[in-house]
Amino acid sequence: PIYICEEGIANILSFAKVREAGCIINYDSSVDTFVVQGPGKTITFNWLPSGLYGHRVPSTGVCLVVTVDSPDEGYSPRQIASAKNARKAMSMFGSPSAATFKLMVRDNFINNCPVTLDAIRVANNIFGPDAASLQGKMARRPPEHVDSELVEIPPEIGLPFLV
Repeated sequence: PIYICEEGIANILSFAKVREAGCIINYDSSVDTFVVQGPGKTITFNWLPSGLYGHRVPSTGVCLVVTVDSPDEGYSPRQIASAKNARKAMSMFGSPSAATFKLMVRDNFINNCPVTLDAIRVANNIFGPDAASLQGKMARRPPEHVDSELVEIPPEIGLPFLV
């Protein structure tokens, strides 16, 4: 079979696969083009400045674009509620990365956790990556060195306390 992406900008065709599909391929050297004759359709591939042969599809002047009103479009109210609960649970556990949280849920590190792997996936699709987990974690910095100088206590001060 020949795989063609109708929405793609370009498709690369193999002579062997086109021929196996029952098409006839002719090269016209006088105009430097390939002519592919298929069942009920003939397509001409002209030489392009890039060095490849291509077929220009006529533009209709209309461009249809599918837009999404909101990121939660396409999810049920139950999935959205589960995604919110997943985010709340992530923050309760110290905002681990999504991958770490998935591992925690998958391997049952959290007892009686109502969050599912699907809820974590939906939360990432709706809300994007968790900002708190992207900011990094607080690391303990080593304390500054304190120089301790021993001071000798005079005998008149130290004697009453040493007894």
